[in-house]
Amino acid sequence: MDYIADELEEVEFEGQKRWVRREDIDLILDADNVRSVKLLPSWDCYVMFYHPREFFVSQNYRARVFRKLEGNAPVLLIDGVAGGVWEQQRKSGLTEVRVRPFSNLSSAQKTACQIRGYRLRGISGDKC
Repeated sequence: MDYIADELEEVEFEGQKRWVRREDIDLILDADNVRSVKLLPSWDCYVMFYHPREFFVSQNYRARVFRKLEGNAPVLLIDGVAGGVWEQQRKSGLTEVRVRPFSNLSSAQKTACQIRGYRLRGISGDKC
């Protein structure tokens, strides 16, 4: 880091000291927050390798995401962090997608979950 030390600025991010390029600070501060809802499958590399994990999922829900024998659960990803888990089952020839959020979802988040669930059903061969 010594070779670029004169380009860096120390900042605080979520209680931690970090370094960013001085010329990027205004871009970071002016960036819009991106809102997203995704259904990630088991063994997804984003979930498996997210570090540090306390930024990804709180200690209260960590065991629901990172299961000892089965690997990580399929994750409801809200704005880049774990917002719940989900599962799919075949019942009477149809795929049922059940989402279990860790907290109440906004109406926009519920709609996004429904859309993603319909897409999964389509991928599974069900008619949406």
